[in-house]
Amino acid sequence: MADDYKHGGKSRRRILQSLGGAVGTASLAGCMGSLSGGGDSDGTTELRFWTSNVENDRKKVIKDLLKSFDSNSKSKVTMNAVKEDDLPTRISSARASGTLPTVADFGLSPMQKLGSSDLLSTKVADEVIANVGKDRFYQGALDLTKAPDGGHYAVPMYGWVEGMWYRKSVWEENGLKEPTTWDALLNAAKTLHKPDDNQYGIVIGTKKTAFARQCFTPFARSNDARVFDKNGKIVFDSKEMVEALDFYGKLAQYTPPGKDTWKTANNTYLNEQSHLIEYSTFIMGDVVEKGTKMVKDTNFAPYVENKRKSSFGQIVGLNHFTAASDEALKYGKELSSFLMEKDQYIKWLHMAPGGMNPVLKDVASSKAFKQNETLSAWGSTVEDVSAAFENIERFGYVDGKSFPKLGNITNKYLIAEAISRVTDGEDAKTVATEQAEKMRQAIKE
Repeated sequence: MADDYKHGGKSRRRILQSLGGAVGTASLAGCMGSLSGGGDSDGTTELRFWTSNVENDRKKVIKDLLKSFDSNSKSKVTMNAVKEDDLPTRISSARASGTLPTVADFGLSPMQKLGSSDLLSTKVADEVIANVGKDRFYQGALDLTKAPDGGHYAVPMYGWVEGMWYRKSVWEENGLKEPTTWDALLNAAKTLHKPDDNQYGIVIGTKKTAFARQCFTPFARSNDARVFDKNGKIVFDSKEMVEALDFYGKLAQYTPPGKDTWKTANNTYLNEQSHLIEYSTFIMGDVVEKGTKMVKDTNFAPYVENKRKSSFGQIVGLNHFTAASDEALKYGKELSSFLMEKDQYIKWLHMAPGGMNPVLKDVASSKAFKQNETLSAWGSTVEDVSAAFENIERFGYVDGKSFPKLGNITNKYLIAEAISRVTDGEDAKTVATEQAEKMRQAIKE
C-alpha cells in the first residue's frame, strides 16, 4: 500500500515503512470468533502482545517492559514482532489458529481497517485513556484514533510529525519571518533560491511518492481543502484544493532540479545546499550526527498556516482486540495503562528519539524525557515537536469520522500524481478536476 514512511531515521540509506499494508476487510470479518488470550492451569492469564517494532534493540526493551508487568500481575505476556506489511497475512493466520493478539501497537491505517470491522474494543481504549488522563493527551492525537460512532479505536501512544526545518542564522541574516504561513514560506523560498550557487530555496516532495502527499497535506488542510466531505463524497476539485495545489506549484519553483523526495530534503539540508526543508522528526538524529553547531542552528516550525493551522504526522496506538476473553482484556487494559506510566513510557520513547515522540503533554516537557543524548541536544525544540500533535491531520478523516477508502486513492498515488503534475507546471484547476474523477472511480473499485 502506498502509505506513510518514516523517512530517514538513524540511517539515511533506507526507507522504513511506518504504516501497514492494506488489511482486507473481508479477511478480517471472520476474525470475530477467534480467541485472544486465555487462562493457564497455574491461574495466570495469557496475553498476546504484537508490536510493529521489529528491530532487535527495540524488541529487547519491550520484552523487559513486558517482563516487569508480568512480575506484578497474574498474567503472562508473550510478544510477537510483526512488520506492518505482514499484518494482513499474520491476522489471517492468527484468526485460523485462534491466536489473535490481545493488545497490539501499530499505525492508523491498520487501526482504521480493523476498527471498522468491529475487531477493536473502543470500550477498553476509552477506559485506558481515562486511566491515563484524557486531558494529558494532545487533542490532535486523540482525534485521529476516534471511531465514527463514538469512542476511540485505539489509545494514542506515540508518533512522529512533519514540519519545516530551517537554519536560524540564515533567517537572522535575511530578516525572514518564521516559515509557518504561506506568505512567509514563499518569501523565504524566493529569497534563498540561488541555483547558480548550488543553493535552493526550499525542498518539498514533488515526485509521485507518499512523501509528496505527506508534504502537501498540511498545505491543503490549512486552506480547508479535503479529499472527502463529511458524507464521503470526493471534493478534491473544490476551490480550496485548487488554491492549495496552485500555491504548492508556485513553491516548487524554488526546489532543486528534478523530482524531489525525502532523500533530496535530507541530503540538501545536511550538506547546507538548502536551509529550508519539509521533513519528519526522524531528521533529528541525523542532524545530531553532524554536530552540535548544526543542531543549535536548526529550528522547527511545527505547522503550516493559511486559513488555519495544520500539521501532518503518524500516530501509533495501542489496539485491543474484541476477540480476546473478558479476562484477557482486563489484563490487556492494565498492560496498556502500565506502558503509558511515566517511567515505562519514557523507556519506550527512548527506543527511537525523534521518531517516537510523546502524545502526553506533561511528558513532552519533562526533564526525564529530555535526558537522552539526541533529545538533550535539541533543548526546547523537543516540546515544539510534540506540540505539533495538537494540529495533526490527515486526509482520511473528516470531523472525527474516518474514511478507509482513502487507501484506494493512495494505492494509486492519485494525490501524489496531482502534486507531481502541478509542480511540473500544469494548471491546478485542470489537475484537480481530472484527479478528482480518477478518485471517484477508484473508490468504486
